[in-house]
Amino acid sequence: MATCKECAFYKEVDETKGDCFGHEVPADRDVTECPTNAFKSKEETSEK
Repeated sequence: MATCKECAFYKEVDETKGDCFGHEVPADRDVTECPTNAFKSKEETSEK
């Protein structure tokens, strides 16, 4: 399963955590636990 650090909206703070729309999230959090339910793959956005 994908993790927060693989999301296009994830902005890394350090190796273990990042920011997602103002929510601090662990880098390895499963996307099914996303606080904003807004996961979008970085790969998806880079292909366009």
